[in-house]
Amino acid sequence: MNVKLIAMGNVLMKDDGIGIFIAKAMEEALKAKGIDVIYGETDFGYCISKVKEQDTLVILDAANYGKTPGDITKLPLNNCFSDKKSHTQHSYHLLDILKLYYPELAGDILAIEIKEITFGFGLTQELQKKKKDIIKEVFDHLDLLQEKERC
Repeated sequence: MNVKLIAMGNVLMKDDGIGIFIAKAMEEALKAKGIDVIYGETDFGYCISKVKEQDTLVILDAANYGKTPGDITKLPLNNCFSDKKSHTQHSYHLLDILKLYYPELAGDILAIEIKEITFGFGLTQELQKKKKDIIKEVFDHLDLLQEKERC
């Protein structure tokens, strides 16, 4: 098994890029731990090409659940699915494709609460202030996953 971190988001849309900004800040330390970092940004097809059935995934992405900016909501990957009622070749979601090709895939989504999504580069002050705390929480989660794999 191999733990992989998939960072999603658009860095040109302020807080929507939080997953990318956090992954970049952690990348060297993650590589040293043997964790692959996949920068999916908005290209789920690229992400799928890097996934194998035996992988454990952590998807890092922005969320808007009405919580405090910087809070992380942990969602088991096997309980998540897109709520779209129909699909075309251009409207699939990463979760749809993962369920289709890897229905037994293990892992979690770490959904980081945002302040705002608007045009602009960089994070809002609220997320910038919480960046170290977010990084620590993501590291802790990844460490737990790696520990489970060793058992």
